[in-house]
Amino acid sequence: MALVKPILKFCPSGTPRPSSCRKPPLFSVRMSSTATSAKKAAGKQAIKESLLTPRFYTTDFEEMERLFNTEINKNLKEDEFVSLLQEFKTDYNQTHFVRNKEFKEAADKLQGPLRQIFVEFLERSCTAEFSGFLLYKELSRRLKKTNPIVAEIFSLMSRDEARHAGFLNKGLADFNLALDLGFLTKARKYTFFKPKFIFYATYLSEKIGYWRYITIYRHLKANPEYT
Repeated sequence: MALVKPILKFCPSGTPRPSSCRKPPLFSVRMSSTATSAKKAAGKQAIKESLLTPRFYTTDFEEMERLFNTEINKNLKEDEFVSLLQEFKTDYNQTHFVRNKEFKEAADKLQGPLRQIFVEFLERSCTAEFSGFLLYKELSRRLKKTNPIVAEIFSLMSRDEARHAGFLNKGLADFNLALDLGFLTKARKYTFFKPKFIFYATYLSEKIGYWRYITIYRHLKANPEYT
């Protein structure tokens, strides 16, 4: 990783844009699997590629269009998609991601190896959420004509992923760091998965993420000295 460019944040549509507000200097962290110059590499090292490294995904979008085409796939239950869309529109989690001054104070208290581990956790989590945002946004764009209802569902899913990534990136800002999400979009390698594996991977990723976060929450609740 190299420290470059100012922090990025999400606009209402979920698209990253440069921040216009004036805040204390932040360092933006570029993540790449390729080597960087010695000057750019100073400060942080790139995350090594492994099975656990967050990846960016692409898929067969034409096959996706066929899967969600009601004229081709007669097994689609449109009433269930309508119910699902309404649930996403309700946006139950809208007020769940609220920050206060305790976030920055907690970050300042973290030192040594624990601080490094937590920063890496934020980096990986932010990258994973942003990866979902990119994939769902592209799916929503590709499916607009084929199935507008499913397209809107994917659009709202991308909204949620952008919200999560933005929240985590603000957490990095507490450490005077920020992921350069615009750079990641262009520079990071994309892994191709067939649609059925996209569904499997998405489901498992969400389940694993939920249990990871709830386990952290329960641990901190049981051990308040770490909060």
